[in-house]
Amino acid sequence: MVVRVEQYHAVIAVADLDKAVEFYSTKLGFFHAFSWGEPPTMAGVNLGETQIFLQCGTPVPEGCSLYYVIDDADALCEFHRANGLEIVEAIGDRSWDFRDYTIRDLNGYRLTFGHRLPKPA
Repeated sequence: MVVRVEQYHAVIAVADLDKAVEFYSTKLGFFHAFSWGEPPTMAGVNLGETQIFLQCGTPVPEGCSLYYVIDDADALCEFHRANGLEIVEAIGDRSWDFRDYTIRDLNGYRLTFGHRLPKPA
């Protein structure tokens, strides 16, 4: 059986939805796509063509981490450093042929951003 997946959304619980949306939008470089509910209990934030859902609840950062494959990890890392983010794993080349780094968001979730290293000739 083959299943065609149109979209996939990770959902992470956040203690304060407004603060999380602001953090992701201003510090991480995501775009606030929508908020849902009155008052809002869920929001979507986009990075490039990907979207995650932020949902009101009790954060469980030890149960989740996110990995983004991007075009230039060095440039985004500099943007994150300039915004004062906690970088918990420094940028570096990894044995799995990626160059990546990891930050921690305001709820303790680990987000890793990396790009593929060129294959040796």
